[in-house]
Parts: sequence; structure tokens; C-alpha cells
Amino acid sequence: MVEHEIEEIIIRLINKREECNRMGNSSGYGSDLLGLLVKAKHADNKDERVTLEDIIDECKTFYAAGKETTANLLSWTALLLAINKDWQDKARREAMELFGNRSPTSDDNIGRLKVVSKHK
Repeated sequence: MVEHEIEEIIIRLINKREECNRMGNSSGYGSDLLGLLVKAKHADNKDERVTLEDIIDECKTFYAAGKETTANLLSWTALLLAINKDWQDKARREAMELFGNRSPTSDDNIGRLKVVSKHK
């Protein structure tokens, strides 16, 4: 059931890209991975075409790989912060100075966090 829902979401995204392209959107299908795959779906050369199923499989693969990578990154970050209390306190103070009591959003420039960026 969940797999079917995921496939439907991906198909809706593909349909949206195709519709944008039909409407003459200057970015065509898009310049990201999904856009390149949708463009390949419509390639003039039959040998270069990918199927809808191929695109769905690629999207699921990238999602799973990204989820696993992110989970690993967060696990290591939590461990390193837990064993380095001084660094954890400095990072917390800096985040509180920049963001206050609110959580950062995707619009915030977290690159301004100097304490964290020093310890790469």
C-alpha cells in the first residue's frame, strides 16, 4: 500500500514536469535528476529512452540512499555532540544567539554557524 502511494506521488511529479514542458516553461523538464530522467523518457532516439518504471525505480533508490546517508550523519553528529560537551555547549549558545527559541528553517542561512563549521 505504501509503495503504491509512493509510486503515485512520483507519477504526479513526473506529470507536473511534463505539463510544465508542454506549457512552454523555459526550464523544460527541470535541470535536476528527475528532470533529466523525464527528458530521457521523451528522447527522440528509442535506444536512449527510459521507461516510467525506470524513473520510479531511480527515484526510490535515491530516496532510500539519501535517507540512509542522512540517518548516518545524524547518528554520528549526536554521538560526537554527546561525547564533546564543551563543543555541544558552544554550538548550542551560538544557535540560540542566531535563532533564539525558534527552530531554524530552510530559509535560514545555517552557514552562519561558525562553531559548527570550524569542526568539519
